[in-house]
Amino acid sequence: MSATSYEALRTFFETSPAARKATRPLSRGARVNLVLAGGPAFFTLETGAPTLREGAAPDPDFTLTLPDGAIGRLTSLASDDVGEFGITFFELVLDRDPARKVHVHIDAPTTRLLGHGYLGVLALGGLKVTWWLIKNGVKNPRAAIDRLRGGA
Repeated sequence: MSATSYEALRTFFETSPAARKATRPLSRGARVNLVLAGGPAFFTLETGAPTLREGAAPDPDFTLTLPDGAIGRLTSLASDDVGEFGITFFELVLDRDPARKVHVHIDAPTTRLLGHGYLGVLALGGLKVTWWLIKNGVKNPRAAIDRLRGGA
């Protein structure tokens, strides 16, 4: 496990006001597997607080491949604005540089994603994220999910 990236993410989820705000709508059943340079990890809210653990979770909602460059970019943002983090995340999904490009693999059906509260996270990004998505060809939350399923 790459201690630097893993620890940076763990600290981010545990201490960042934006991370706390962004994860508030998620249910305790939400699980996101993370493919990191040093090995697998996963994000969960099963204890009621955002938690990062080593290893892969069974039956995740989705899997993110996060290169060290993407982790550095996300964890270095000083803002507590969820919209700013949302836009940065989506920019990293579209990034062409393999050192920063985030890959998203949706593992769960759309109904489970909605039930686990991911639409609420998107809504917290507000107009900033909405306008950014529209400007980049994504017209609604369902279209965002479909586009990610298609290998954005």
